[in-house]
Amino acid sequence: MTQIPIVRQILLDADTGLLSYLNKQLQTPSFSSFKAQLGFHVDEYSTLFDSSDDLVQIQTTLSLTLKLSIIIDSQLQEQEATLHALEFLELLDAKIIKWGQEHKKLLKPISFIQGTLSQLTNIPYHGGSLPGFEINAKLNLTYDVGNVSRVDDEVIGEQASAFYNPGDRTPISGQYELINPDGEATGLEVTSTAGHPFPPTKQADQSYKLVDPTKHKKPHS
Repeated sequence: MTQIPIVRQILLDADTGLLSYLNKQLQTPSFSSFKAQLGFHVDEYSTLFDSSDDLVQIQTTLSLTLKLSIIIDSQLQEQEATLHALEFLELLDAKIIKWGQEHKKLLKPISFIQGTLSQLTNIPYHGGSLPGFEINAKLNLTYDVGNVSRVDDEVIGEQASAFYNPGDRTPISGQYELINPDGEATGLEVTSTAGHPFPPTKQADQSYKLVDPTKHKKPHS
């Protein structure tokens, strides 16, 4: 069975994903009067590697912006319409925080949401336009991607003495030097990722040899 990537689970899982959860909430009576439309984009993506003796823990933080538009009753004055939009923001923030507290894959609850509200404007809606607001809500999601085994020096030593042909699977991520058929190094290097095939060589019978394995370093505190 194929494992669903963690980021897809957190954002899109039908039962627990943030976007799925919010889309369901927007259909409830509390939100239905706003006729909200939801989208998102990722502002920043960062990954932290924390090493122990034999494992590397991978922790990822997404800086996410939820982009919404809401429709306001055209009979409302601008100030009253703005108050309705602020009420929507309060409801939205409460739902996001509740979701973050309950989601088991997050390493920390959502503690800060930065919201921005546009001026009252015309919002595209069903082929026309209606008065409403555009809303951005920025937040961070931090989650544990999992652990991977470290490659120890003994294994690296074994791989460094071996030669690999084009099309062979890369055993360890790193820099590989192109070697001539007579065993002489060419000085040319390629970067190859573990599990990926080595690329074709320009000359027949050339091979690859590991010269610089990729290592994850423990971040400085």
